[in-house]
Amino acid sequence: MRNGTTTLLGLEGYRIGETRQNDKGIMVEVMGRRCGLGQCPWCGSARLYRHGFCKPRRLLHGWLHGKKVYLELHRQRFRCRDCGKSFTGEDRLARRYSRLTRKGEGEALWQLRAQSFAQVGRELGVGYGTLRRLLEREIDEETLGYIGEEGAIYLGIDEHSFRHQEMVYTVTEVKKRRVLAILRDDRIATLKQFLVRIPKDRVKEACIDMKESLRKAVEEVLPQAKVVADPFHVVADANKRVDEARRIEQDVQWKRKVKIPRMILLIGGDKLGQTQRERVAHLQGKYPGLQGFYWAKEKVRELYQQTSREAARKLLENIIFNLKSSDDGEMIRWGNTLKRWSEPILNHFENGTTNAYTEGCHTKIKMLKRLSYGLKNAQVYWRKMLLGFVPSRSCFHTI
Repeated sequence: MRNGTTTLLGLEGYRIGETRQNDKGIMVEVMGRRCGLGQCPWCGSARLYRHGFCKPRRLLHGWLHGKKVYLELHRQRFRCRDCGKSFTGEDRLARRYSRLTRKGEGEALWQLRAQSFAQVGRELGVGYGTLRRLLEREIDEETLGYIGEEGAIYLGIDEHSFRHQEMVYTVTEVKKRRVLAILRDDRIATLKQFLVRIPKDRVKEACIDMKESLRKAVEEVLPQAKVVADPFHVVADANKRVDEARRIEQDVQWKRKVKIPRMILLIGGDKLGQTQRERVAHLQGKYPGLQGFYWAKEKVRELYQQTSREAARKLLENIIFNLKSSDDGEMIRWGNTLKRWSEPILNHFENGTTNAYTEGCHTKIKMLKRLSYGLKNAQVYWRKMLLGFVPSRSCFHTI
């Protein structure tokens, strides 16, 4: 029976004593490891003898059938024959002054993945400081360890909000659908420091949004990788320009005397019903300033329905030509932007790389932020978010 308890609790090498149950949970009496006496920490002498046991130490070890399992650890005391000083033998079952065993620390981190610090602290009876130190000690940029795996790497890089306008970068492997890192901030220098640690010869593509500084950073650190403009951001940029043209037409040209509907102009034309198409045609006829923008927006959406790079290239050249032929300065600027980003846009059609997985990770991060009731410290934030993507308890150093 005791051998079974030892195996179940992962206490090989320890002596199991009495097991009892109370309102707080299950209490298991544990004696220290059977090992050699070692040396005296004061004088280094090996002439030691056992000198009883120290005061029992209660440690939270884990959960069994919904009940907490505590260990009542009895550690051996020793006395040196040469210097006469006494000391307690070391035990690797738990850290000094900790209320949790090392296995309990792993379980605490596992609970912290989807709960707030306050909730986990109430359940375990430990403070915020204990959980934070545990998080800082066990979770770092190497925790997930996916970069060390073999094979080609297809990066996805995007930013999300840490707090209000404070942004941080998320770096993922979009083909294998794994999170590589959540950086401390959105500084390009921080991103470069992370990218230089990735083997350059393995990175095939890097999918990013339409930000020039981000593109230059990737091309500088990973010159052999192809930059892919994420289709979502390209279409979102088109929608943003249509909406801006709508507001100018409504607020400037008509001096807010009319209200031009917004959503019907942003929804893809292929998703509109017959009545809605007629309404869009009526709006374009009534407000001529919207015609060119709406046409270009629909062509950009059509671009991603092409099945080959060559077909997409011809359509993109047609869009750019028509935009740059316009007498509207904003449409000309849009055409210049598409021309600068033409290669990253067309690179999507080689492997179909998108940042969809990265955007999905941001959705999960938003959920984790709400469960945590917000986090003020950036160092705690990126570790807490990274903890949410740990696949198993074996990722923790404590286990």
